[in-house]
Amino acid sequence: MEALSSQFVSVVRTASTLPDRVVSNREIGTLLIAGVLIDDEAAAEIVSKTRERAELIERKTGLRARRFFGPEQSPVDVGVELMERLIPEDAWATLDALIVSSSSTQGFPGLSQQILAATRCEHPELGTPFVLDVGSNACTGFIYGVTIGVSVMKALGYRRVACLAIEFASRCIAYDPIAFGTSTLFGDAAAGVLLGNDDIGIATVRAVRASSMVDAGTIGLIKGSGMQAAQLSLGVPEALRWFMAGPPVAIGATRILVDEIQRYQAEGLTIDWLIPHQANLTRILIPACERTGIDPARLCASFAETGNTSSASIPLLLDQLIRSGRVRPGQTALLVGFGASFTLGSVLVEFKARLP
Repeated sequence: MEALSSQFVSVVRTASTLPDRVVSNREIGTLLIAGVLIDDEAAAEIVSKTRERAELIERKTGLRARRFFGPEQSPVDVGVELMERLIPEDAWATLDALIVSSSSTQGFPGLSQQILAATRCEHPELGTPFVLDVGSNACTGFIYGVTIGVSVMKALGYRRVACLAIEFASRCIAYDPIAFGTSTLFGDAAAGVLLGNDDIGIATVRAVRASSMVDAGTIGLIKGSGMQAAQLSLGVPEALRWFMAGPPVAIGATRILVDEIQRYQAEGLTIDWLIPHQANLTRILIPACERTGIDPARLCASFAETGNTSSASIPLLLDQLIRSGRVRPGQTALLVGFGASFTLGSVLVEFKARLP
Protein backbone atom coordinates (compact mmCIF):
# COMPACT_ATOMS: atom_id res chain seq x y z
CA MET A 1 0.00 0.00 0.00
CA GLU A 2 1.04 3.63 -0.39
CA ALA A 3 1.63 5.28 2.96
CA LEU A 4 0.82 8.97 2.69
CA SER A 5 3.30 11.76 3.33
CA SER A 6 2.95 14.31 6.10
CA GLN A 7 0.47 16.34 4.04
CA PHE A 8 -2.94 15.75 5.57
CA VAL A 9 -5.85 14.24 3.67
CA SER A 10 -8.87 14.03 5.93
CA VAL A 11 -12.35 12.60 5.78
CA VAL A 12 -14.28 15.77 6.56
CA ARG A 13 -17.86 14.46 6.36
CA THR A 14 -19.79 11.31 5.47
CA ALA A 15 -23.37 10.79 4.32
CA SER A 16 -25.53 7.89 3.17
CA THR A 17 -29.01 7.15 1.85
CA LEU A 18 -30.96 3.90 2.02
CA PRO A 19 -34.24 3.57 0.09
CA ASP A 20 -37.46 3.27 2.07
CA ARG A 21 -38.70 0.16 0.28
CA VAL A 22 -37.58 -3.04 2.03
CA VAL A 23 -37.73 -6.20 -0.13
CA SER A 24 -37.77 -9.49 1.80
CA ASN A 25 -36.51 -12.84 0.52
CA ARG A 26 -40.10 -14.03 0.20
CA GLU A 27 -40.95 -10.97 -1.91
CA ILE A 28 -37.89 -11.41 -4.11
CA GLY A 29 -38.91 -15.03 -4.67
CA THR A 30 -42.36 -13.87 -5.80
CA LEU A 31 -40.77 -11.28 -8.10
CA LEU A 32 -38.59 -13.93 -9.73
CA ILE A 33 -41.54 -16.08 -10.79
CA ALA A 34 -43.91 -13.22 -11.65
CA GLY A 35 -43.25 -13.57 -15.38
CA VAL A 36 -43.27 -17.36 -15.54
CA LEU A 37 -46.27 -18.76 -17.38
CA ILE A 38 -47.34 -21.96 -15.63
CA ASP A 39 -48.65 -23.84 -18.64
CA ASP A 40 -46.99 -27.23 -18.22
CA GLU A 41 -45.37 -29.48 -15.63
CA ALA A 42 -41.85 -28.16 -16.28
CA ALA A 43 -42.88 -24.56 -15.65
CA ALA A 44 -44.69 -25.55 -12.48
CA GLU A 45 -41.53 -27.28 -11.24
CA ILE A 46 -39.44 -24.17 -11.94
CA VAL A 47 -41.84 -22.07 -9.89
CA SER A 48 -41.81 -24.57 -7.03
CA LYS A 49 -38.00 -24.83 -6.93
CA THR A 50 -37.59 -21.05 -7.11
CA ARG A 51 -39.85 -20.63 -4.08
CA GLU A 52 -37.87 -23.28 -2.20
CA ARG A 53 -34.55 -21.62 -3.05
CA ALA A 54 -35.85 -18.23 -1.92
CA GLU A 55 -36.57 -19.71 1.50
CA LEU A 56 -32.90 -20.74 1.79
CA ILE A 57 -31.33 -17.37 0.83
CA GLU A 58 -30.70 -16.28 4.41
CA ARG A 59 -29.18 -19.60 5.46
CA LYS A 60 -26.79 -19.73 2.51
CA THR A 61 -25.78 -16.06 2.33
CA GLY A 62 -26.88 -14.32 5.53
CA LEU A 63 -29.18 -12.02 3.53
CA ARG A 64 -32.62 -11.21 4.98
CA ALA A 65 -33.66 -8.19 2.91
CA ARG A 66 -32.51 -5.53 0.50
CA ARG A 67 -33.67 -1.97 -0.35
CA PHE A 68 -35.00 -0.65 -3.68
CA PHE A 69 -35.26 2.97 -4.74
CA GLY A 70 -38.74 3.98 -5.91
CA PRO A 71 -39.59 4.64 -9.57
CA GLU A 72 -39.80 8.37 -8.89
CA GLN A 73 -36.20 8.54 -7.63
CA SER A 74 -33.21 9.14 -9.91
CA PRO A 75 -29.43 8.79 -9.38
CA VAL A 76 -29.04 12.51 -10.09
CA ASP A 77 -31.57 13.52 -7.41
CA VAL A 78 -29.95 11.17 -4.89
CA GLY A 79 -26.52 12.57 -5.76
CA VAL A 80 -27.65 16.16 -5.25
CA GLU A 81 -29.10 15.20 -1.86
CA LEU A 82 -25.76 13.68 -0.83
CA MET A 83 -23.92 16.80 -1.95
CA GLU A 84 -26.18 19.00 0.19
CA ARG A 85 -25.31 16.90 3.23
CA LEU A 86 -21.59 16.65 2.52
CA ILE A 87 -20.64 20.22 1.61
CA PRO A 88 -20.73 22.85 4.39
CA GLU A 89 -22.74 25.90 3.42
CA ASP A 90 -19.67 28.13 3.35
CA ALA A 91 -17.46 25.65 1.47
CA TRP A 92 -19.06 25.25 -1.98
CA ALA A 93 -16.41 27.42 -3.60
CA THR A 94 -13.64 25.17 -2.23
CA LEU A 95 -14.90 22.01 -3.96
CA ASP A 96 -12.22 21.16 -6.53
CA ALA A 97 -13.39 17.70 -7.65
CA LEU A 98 -16.47 15.50 -7.78
CA ILE A 99 -15.88 11.78 -8.36
CA VAL A 100 -18.90 9.48 -8.71
CA SER A 101 -18.75 5.68 -8.79
CA SER A 102 -21.71 3.72 -10.13
CA SER A 103 -22.10 0.21 -11.52
CA SER A 104 -25.66 1.01 -12.53
CA THR A 105 -25.11 3.85 -15.02
CA GLN A 106 -23.00 4.24 -18.14
CA GLY A 107 -22.51 6.73 -20.96
CA PHE A 108 -22.24 10.50 -21.10
CA PRO A 109 -22.96 13.06 -19.87
CA GLY A 110 -22.06 11.11 -16.75
CA LEU A 111 -23.57 11.27 -13.28
CA SER A 112 -20.77 13.51 -12.02
CA GLN A 113 -21.55 16.05 -14.73
CA GLN A 114 -25.30 15.90 -14.20
CA ILE A 115 -25.03 16.11 -10.42
CA LEU A 116 -22.68 19.09 -10.68
CA ALA A 117 -25.02 20.90 -13.08
CA ALA A 118 -28.07 20.27 -10.88
CA THR A 119 -26.22 21.32 -7.72
CA ARG A 120 -24.97 24.54 -9.30
CA CYS A 121 -28.58 25.62 -9.86
CA GLU A 122 -28.88 25.91 -6.07
CA HIS A 123 -25.27 26.89 -5.36
CA PRO A 124 -23.95 29.22 -8.09
CA GLU A 125 -20.84 29.84 -5.98
CA LEU A 126 -19.55 26.43 -7.13
CA GLY A 127 -16.39 26.90 -9.14
CA THR A 128 -15.21 24.67 -11.97
CA PRO A 129 -14.40 21.35 -10.27
CA PHE A 130 -12.83 18.36 -11.96
CA VAL A 131 -15.54 15.73 -12.60
CA LEU A 132 -15.12 11.99 -13.13
CA ASP A 133 -17.30 8.88 -13.32
CA VAL A 134 -15.87 5.52 -12.22
CA GLY A 135 -17.95 2.62 -13.54
CA SER A 136 -16.13 -0.37 -15.01
CA ASN A 137 -14.55 -1.33 -11.69
CA ALA A 138 -18.03 -2.16 -10.32
CA CYS A 139 -17.92 -2.80 -6.57
CA THR A 140 -14.37 -1.43 -6.24
CA GLY A 141 -15.42 1.88 -7.78
CA PHE A 142 -15.67 3.91 -4.56
CA ILE A 143 -12.20 2.87 -3.35
CA TYR A 144 -10.74 3.73 -6.75
CA GLY A 145 -12.54 7.07 -6.51
CA VAL A 146 -11.04 7.83 -3.10
CA THR A 147 -7.59 6.81 -4.35
CA ILE A 148 -7.94 9.25 -7.26
CA GLY A 149 -9.26 11.92 -4.91
CA VAL A 150 -6.33 11.56 -2.53
CA SER A 151 -3.91 11.59 -5.46
CA VAL A 152 -5.17 14.85 -7.00
CA MET A 153 -5.21 16.50 -3.59
CA LYS A 154 -1.58 15.62 -2.99
CA ALA A 155 -0.37 16.21 -6.56
CA LEU A 156 -2.43 19.25 -7.54
CA GLY A 157 -3.20 20.85 -4.21
CA TYR A 158 -6.98 20.34 -4.42
CA ARG A 159 -8.77 21.58 -1.30
CA ARG A 160 -11.98 19.53 -1.19
CA VAL A 161 -12.96 16.41 -3.13
CA ALA A 162 -16.41 14.78 -2.92
CA CYS A 163 -16.45 11.03 -3.61
CA LEU A 164 -19.94 9.60 -4.13
CA ALA A 165 -21.18 6.05 -4.78
CA ILE A 166 -24.69 5.79 -6.24
CA GLU A 167 -26.18 2.38 -7.00
CA PHE A 168 -29.57 1.56 -8.52
CA ALA A 169 -28.87 -2.15 -8.92
CA SER A 170 -32.58 -3.04 -8.91
CA ARG A 171 -32.90 -1.48 -12.38
CA CYS A 172 -30.02 -3.51 -13.82
CA ILE A 173 -31.07 -7.02 -12.75
CA ALA A 174 -32.95 -9.70 -14.70
CA TYR A 175 -35.64 -10.91 -12.32
CA ASP A 176 -36.29 -14.46 -13.47
CA PRO A 177 -35.45 -17.96 -12.14
CA ILE A 178 -32.44 -18.30 -14.46
CA ALA A 179 -30.79 -15.25 -12.86
CA PHE A 180 -31.54 -16.39 -9.30
CA GLY A 181 -27.93 -16.37 -8.06
CA THR A 182 -27.42 -12.76 -9.11
CA SER A 183 -30.84 -11.13 -8.76
CA THR A 184 -31.34 -12.19 -5.14
CA LEU A 185 -28.15 -10.60 -3.80
CA PHE A 186 -28.25 -6.97 -4.91
CA GLY A 187 -29.90 -3.90 -3.44
CA ASP A 188 -29.84 -0.12 -3.85
CA ALA A 189 -28.01 2.51 -1.79
CA ALA A 190 -25.97 5.69 -2.08
CA ALA A 191 -23.27 7.18 0.12
CA GLY A 192 -20.22 9.39 -0.01
CA VAL A 193 -17.40 11.21 1.73
CA LEU A 194 -15.93 14.68 1.54
CA LEU A 195 -12.12 14.73 1.58
CA GLY A 196 -10.14 17.75 2.74
CA ASN A 197 -6.46 18.72 2.47
CA ASP A 198 -6.11 19.75 6.12
CA ASP A 199 -6.35 18.22 9.58
CA ILE A 200 -9.97 19.26 10.10
CA GLY A 201 -12.40 16.38 9.98
CA ILE A 202 -13.47 12.97 11.24
CA ALA A 203 -10.50 10.83 10.22
CA THR A 204 -7.09 11.00 8.60
CA VAL A 205 -6.36 8.91 5.51
CA ARG A 206 -3.21 6.97 6.41
CA ALA A 207 -2.75 4.72 3.36
CA VAL A 208 -4.36 3.96 0.01
CA ARG A 209 -3.89 1.15 -2.49
CA ALA A 210 -5.41 0.34 -5.87
CA SER A 211 -4.60 -2.74 -7.89
CA SER A 212 -6.16 -5.69 -9.71
CA MET A 213 -5.95 -9.45 -10.19
CA VAL A 214 -7.53 -9.42 -13.63
CA ASP A 215 -6.58 -12.21 -16.03
CA ALA A 216 -8.15 -14.28 -18.81
CA GLY A 217 -9.76 -16.57 -16.24
CA THR A 218 -11.56 -13.81 -14.37
CA ILE A 219 -12.95 -11.90 -17.35
CA GLY A 220 -16.63 -12.79 -17.62
CA LEU A 221 -17.14 -14.02 -14.06
CA ILE A 222 -18.92 -10.73 -13.32
CA LYS A 223 -20.42 -8.72 -16.16
CA GLY A 224 -23.24 -6.40 -17.07
CA SER A 225 -24.21 -2.87 -17.93
CA GLY A 226 -26.10 0.02 -16.39
CA MET A 227 -28.75 2.55 -17.29
CA GLN A 228 -27.85 5.13 -19.90
CA ALA A 229 -26.63 8.11 -17.90
CA ALA A 230 -27.85 10.50 -20.58
CA GLN A 231 -31.34 8.92 -20.66
CA LEU A 232 -31.98 7.37 -17.27
CA SER A 233 -35.59 6.52 -18.16
CA LEU A 234 -34.41 3.85 -20.58
CA GLY A 235 -34.11 0.35 -19.15
CA VAL A 236 -31.06 -1.90 -19.38
CA PRO A 237 -31.45 -4.38 -22.28
CA GLU A 238 -32.13 -7.92 -21.09
CA ALA A 239 -28.93 -9.28 -22.63
CA LEU A 240 -26.82 -6.73 -20.72
CA ARG A 241 -28.29 -7.23 -17.26
CA TRP A 242 -25.94 -8.19 -14.49
CA PHE A 243 -24.48 -11.68 -14.19
CA MET A 244 -22.18 -13.12 -11.53
CA ALA A 245 -20.72 -16.63 -11.41
CA GLY A 246 -21.35 -17.34 -7.72
CA PRO A 247 -18.91 -20.06 -6.50
CA PRO A 248 -15.72 -18.94 -8.32
CA VAL A 249 -16.42 -15.32 -7.44
CA ALA A 250 -16.87 -16.19 -3.74
CA ILE A 251 -13.60 -18.15 -3.70
CA GLY A 252 -11.67 -15.39 -5.46
CA ALA A 253 -13.20 -12.60 -3.38
CA THR A 254 -12.38 -14.36 -0.11
CA ARG A 255 -8.76 -14.81 -1.22
CA ILE A 256 -8.49 -11.15 -2.23
CA LEU A 257 -9.96 -9.93 1.05
CA VAL A 258 -7.71 -12.19 3.14
CA ASP A 259 -4.60 -11.19 1.19
CA GLU A 260 -5.38 -7.48 1.55
CA ILE A 261 -5.96 -7.73 5.31
CA GLN A 262 -2.77 -9.71 5.76
CA ARG A 263 -0.83 -7.15 3.72
CA TYR A 264 -1.63 -4.50 6.35
CA GLN A 265 -1.09 -6.92 9.24
CA ALA A 266 2.37 -7.75 7.87
CA GLU A 267 3.23 -4.05 8.04
CA GLY A 268 2.37 -4.10 11.73
CA LEU A 269 -0.66 -1.86 11.29
CA THR A 270 -3.56 -2.23 13.72
CA ILE A 271 -7.01 -2.85 12.25
CA ASP A 272 -9.63 -1.85 14.81
CA TRP A 273 -12.54 -1.94 12.36
CA LEU A 274 -12.86 -3.87 9.10
CA ILE A 275 -15.14 -2.35 6.44
CA PRO A 276 -15.16 -4.70 3.43
CA HIS A 277 -17.35 -4.63 0.36
CA GLN A 278 -20.61 -6.44 1.16
CA ALA A 279 -20.67 -9.37 -1.27
CA ASN A 280 -21.75 -12.36 0.86
CA LEU A 281 -21.76 -12.60 4.64
CA THR A 282 -21.53 -16.35 5.25
CA ARG A 283 -19.31 -17.34 2.31
CA ILE A 284 -16.88 -14.39 2.11
CA LEU A 285 -16.88 -11.94 5.03
CA ILE A 286 -17.06 -14.31 8.02
CA PRO A 287 -14.53 -16.81 6.56
CA ALA A 288 -12.13 -13.93 5.83
CA CYS A 289 -12.33 -12.77 9.46
CA GLU A 290 -11.69 -16.31 10.69
CA ARG A 291 -8.61 -16.71 8.50
CA THR A 292 -7.07 -13.35 9.49
CA GLY A 293 -7.94 -13.35 13.19
CA ILE A 294 -10.27 -10.35 12.93
CA ASP A 295 -12.83 -10.34 15.75
CA PRO A 296 -16.28 -10.63 14.07
CA ALA A 297 -17.44 -7.91 16.49
CA ARG A 298 -15.06 -5.58 14.61
CA LEU A 299 -16.52 -6.50 11.22
CA CYS A 300 -18.80 -3.81 9.86
CA ALA A 301 -21.55 -5.55 7.92
CA SER A 302 -24.84 -4.41 6.42
CA PHE A 303 -25.28 -7.32 4.01
CA ALA A 304 -28.05 -9.00 6.03
CA GLU A 305 -30.33 -5.97 5.70
CA THR A 306 -29.11 -4.32 2.47
CA GLY A 307 -27.62 -7.05 0.30
CA ASN A 308 -24.80 -6.25 -2.08
CA THR A 309 -25.01 -2.51 -2.80
CA SER A 310 -21.98 -2.59 -5.11
CA SER A 311 -19.69 0.45 -4.80
CA ALA A 312 -21.99 2.10 -2.23
CA SER A 313 -21.46 -0.61 0.39
CA ILE A 314 -18.20 0.73 1.86
CA PRO A 315 -19.14 4.43 2.26
CA LEU A 316 -22.53 3.31 3.59
CA LEU A 317 -20.83 1.26 6.31
CA LEU A 318 -18.31 3.99 7.09
CA ASP A 319 -21.12 6.49 7.63
CA GLN A 320 -23.06 4.01 9.79
CA LEU A 321 -19.98 3.21 11.90
CA ILE A 322 -19.20 6.87 12.54
CA ARG A 323 -22.79 7.63 13.55
CA SER A 324 -23.09 4.52 15.74
CA GLY A 325 -21.03 5.97 18.58
CA ARG A 326 -18.76 2.90 18.68
CA VAL A 327 -15.64 4.60 17.30
CA ARG A 328 -12.96 5.91 19.65
CA PRO A 329 -10.27 8.51 18.79
CA GLY A 330 -7.09 6.87 17.55
CA GLN A 331 -8.82 3.76 16.25
CA THR A 332 -8.34 2.69 12.65
CA ALA A 333 -10.62 1.27 9.98
CA LEU A 334 -9.51 -0.70 6.94
CA LEU A 335 -11.77 -0.25 3.91
CA VAL A 336 -11.37 -3.02 1.32
CA GLY A 337 -13.09 -3.11 -2.06
CA PHE A 338 -13.10 -5.94 -4.60
CA GLY A 339 -15.12 -6.04 -7.79
CA ALA A 340 -15.62 -7.00 -11.42
CA SER A 341 -12.89 -9.22 -12.89
CA PHE A 342 -11.22 -8.84 -9.49
CA THR A 343 -10.18 -5.24 -9.27
CA LEU A 344 -9.26 -4.36 -5.70
CA GLY A 345 -8.33 -1.44 -3.53
CA SER A 346 -8.06 -0.40 0.09
CA VAL A 347 -7.93 2.65 2.32
CA LEU A 348 -6.73 2.85 5.93
CA VAL A 349 -8.16 5.70 8.01
CA GLU A 350 -7.45 6.77 11.59
CA PHE A 351 -10.28 8.41 13.52
CA LYS A 352 -9.79 11.72 15.27
CA ALA A 353 -11.43 13.21 18.34
CA ARG A 354 -14.18 15.10 16.50
CA LEU A 355 -16.98 12.73 15.61
CA PRO A 356 -20.68 13.48 14.90
